[in-house]
Amino acid sequence: MARRGERQAPGRRLKATDYGRSEGWDVVLDDRVVAYLSEPRFEDMFWISYRVTPLTDEPELAARLSEPEFWRSAEPDGFGYRSRALGLFAPLARPSIGEHEPGRVTMRGLYITPEMLARSGQPSPADTLEEPMASWWVRAWRWLRRLVRGGG
Repeated sequence: MARRGERQAPGRRLKATDYGRSEGWDVVLDDRVVAYLSEPRFEDMFWISYRVTPLTDEPELAARLSEPEFWRSAEPDGFGYRSRALGLFAPLARPSIGEHEPGRVTMRGLYITPEMLARSGQPSPADTLEEPMASWWVRAWRWLRRLVRGGG
């Protein structure tokens, strides 16, 4: 893990977060974050379950998010899973239509590949996850160097 103020290469960040899995996922429905998937747990080959934490203010939707039937009928239209670690969506993710433990959902394809990261066109994860104080210090250091050199 990078120390404060150090940048971590996108590929290293990808691996350090288990391809986006370790920091959890935002469940996005019609451009709104409605739930958080956390605590990944290996279930079976290619299947990983996550604890579901509703984040919506709608009581009906929050109750449905905890029910296995909701995930069995989850349509891909309007649904998305965004990695909190990398800020990218996992386009191949889908929930299992099998049995779910209450409060958990079993997912397949919920990860980010190096190719997805390269194609994203977004700032590198190291840039987007850097602590604000560190970049302030970098700017101050550059300003101070220019001042000392007389270019200020």
